[in-house]
Amino acid sequence: MISIIICSRHPDISASLRENMEETIGVEFEIVTIDNSHGKYSNSSAYNRGVERSLYPYVCFVHDDVLFRKKNWGTNLISHLADKKVGIVGVAGGKMMTNVPASWAVGGRCIHIIQHLKNKKTAHVEVKDPSDFTGNRLPVVLLDGVFLAMRKDLFDVVRFDETIPGFHGYDFDISAQAVIAGFNNYVVYDILLEHFSEGNRDASYYINLTNIHKKWENKLPLFSNDEPDKVRKNMDSAEAKILAKYIRRLARTGFSVAEIVSHATYFANLLNTKAATNKLRFIRLKILFERLFNPKWN
Repeated sequence: MISIIICSRHPDISASLRENMEETIGVEFEIVTIDNSHGKYSNSSAYNRGVERSLYPYVCFVHDDVLFRKKNWGTNLISHLADKKVGIVGVAGGKMMTNVPASWAVGGRCIHIIQHLKNKKTAHVEVKDPSDFTGNRLPVVLLDGVFLAMRKDLFDVVRFDETIPGFHGYDFDISAQAVIAGFNNYVVYDILLEHFSEGNRDASYYINLTNIHKKWENKLPLFSNDEPDKVRKNMDSAEAKILAKYIRRLARTGFSVAEIVSHATYFANLLNTKAATNKLRFIRLKILFERLFNPKWN
């Protein structure tokens, strides 16, 4: 019933992951492994090839460094996807996609995952937001690529964009495609997995994110279907703050001053608000300050 597609950094997935899925999924499934041990594929190209090879009506894209921690998660997944209004489901995501590049958590994060942490006193932690939520799913726009699932027939209207290089941003892009096509994306709380690595927001992350936001600029911002009208109507100040944060992050990630000024000016002009334009004042001084006093991005 479910095709699990994995872009693997090794010729095959680990025996522990294979055994874990066999013990927890609870439905008929296949594993479609795309061997990316030589770095031949981007995530987008690997996943599209996986879809072409898949046999079942539900497709699930999973990182190769996870383990599932709830039994019968496949049954729960099929139940969510049986709703034809559902586009993509995941275990981490956020409620908006802004004009200015930002993480998926920018509009308030929805997440349930066991996350391993590097350089922290606690090796791993179960993260749940909202912490008091007792339902089984919440609507979002963007989803994190650690786990993405959808009906295979959704690929009649969406597809992983193979112009996106490397391993960043493919999740933002296909999430946006589904919402723009009229579907609702969700973070689900009845599937729990353990993720053994953290993301790496290097320069390629911000390059891809910037290009994806430019790609969809005529459709942005996007909001989840439960986002209050007051949030939708008061984005000028929020977007200006996001622009300031975007400038700081580029400064910490090795972009040249000219590149930062160019990107920031582009998005300030796109927003065309006084609040955004003000963020360009003394921008070179702000970049210098950021690099002197906050040299590393955490």
